[in-house]
Amino acid sequence: MLGLPLTGLLILGIDGDHHFSTLPYYSAEGSMEAWSTEARQVSPFAFTNQEGVAFHSDSLDGKVWLAAFYSTQADHVAQMTKQLLWPNFRYRDEDDIATVCFTLDAAHDQPEVLHEYIQRTTRYNGSNDKWQFLTGDQEAIDQLISESFMIERDSEDPNNIATLWLVDGEGYLRGVYHAASEDAIKDAVEDIALLQKEMDEAAYARKKAVERAQKATPLPILGPEGHTVPPFAFLGMDSLEFSHRNVGNRLRIVDFFFTQCPSICPLMSSQMARLQHTLRARGIQDDVLLLSHSVDPEYDRPHRLREYGERIGLNPEQWQMVTGDKQSIYAMAREGYFLTALESDTAAGGFFHSDLFALIDRAGRIRGYYDGTSTKEVDQLLDDTEQLWILNQ
Repeated sequence: MLGLPLTGLLILGIDGDHHFSTLPYYSAEGSMEAWSTEARQVSPFAFTNQEGVAFHSDSLDGKVWLAAFYSTQADHVAQMTKQLLWPNFRYRDEDDIATVCFTLDAAHDQPEVLHEYIQRTTRYNGSNDKWQFLTGDQEAIDQLISESFMIERDSEDPNNIATLWLVDGEGYLRGVYHAASEDAIKDAVEDIALLQKEMDEAAYARKKAVERAQKATPLPILGPEGHTVPPFAFLGMDSLEFSHRNVGNRLRIVDFFFTQCPSICPLMSSQMARLQHTLRARGIQDDVLLLSHSVDPEYDRPHRLREYGERIGLNPEQWQMVTGDKQSIYAMAREGYFLTALESDTAAGGFFHSDLFALIDRAGRIRGYYDGTSTKEVDQLLDDTEQLWILNQ
């Protein structure tokens, strides 16, 4: 019987039954029906495969893969191999499905040992390199197992790990199975098909979006002729400088708010959170920056922005909130984006600011304004952002 620590079973909820019509994500607290900032993503890694060649995690980008952890001389290697053979053979001709094993005995499992094992195991494969068996620094492998895959090992039998993980094309954990279960691989094969369906639907949606973008009326360039948003340097949520250099070549969606706002800001922030989620669903999150400026920087210091962001599910890789010198922020609103930001004795909360989201292209030009309290207009903003992204503007 393959061992798995009881704590792992309790935390991860491995019970052999499916409770989701779409695959969950996983955090340290367990499964989640939808992606959130707590979702566990496999950290980048670089080891050596059975051919003695460096294998980097970025080779798995866009692929669905099963992760397993064992040694080729473990007592249960035959049973683990038997479990992994079926999905490997079932998807033998599909190069976007892979099996990745991490050795628990790097001293023994040198590339030549792994090569012989893989050759013997995968001789009926239709695709080369579908099954990768990785070795290298054992401490680094163990750290990856503990931190990225959240596996708590049995101190009395640390090299007996029965956990199998299913990982999606972005490196997120999407399924977990106990290799000793009769249904484990059956469930894994079904779940791989679900992830394939997600990928196919995303590819179809992207195709239709490209068709729409190519037929759409070009977005206007707003503001005075030749205007681009000027360089800036403010203070981010981590108390470090956040400037135009951090924007890089990304599109921007910009707004102005403050954390104590009693009126429109909560609604604007909820729309920004929806943007964050939907941009990720459309697969363009890495190329679009959401940038929120506090109009009350004297109160909204970095730690308050960070706390506010945590409450609303802000992912700092997609969405940044900045503070800094009040007059510099107000000048940026007025002269950079042609939006309003100022102190006001008559405004709720003591500050008056625009309720608009501004869409900025890669060249720093303003391409649209949208009511940040209107779901309909924010939906249009999403489509316009995707159009710019597709056309690389």
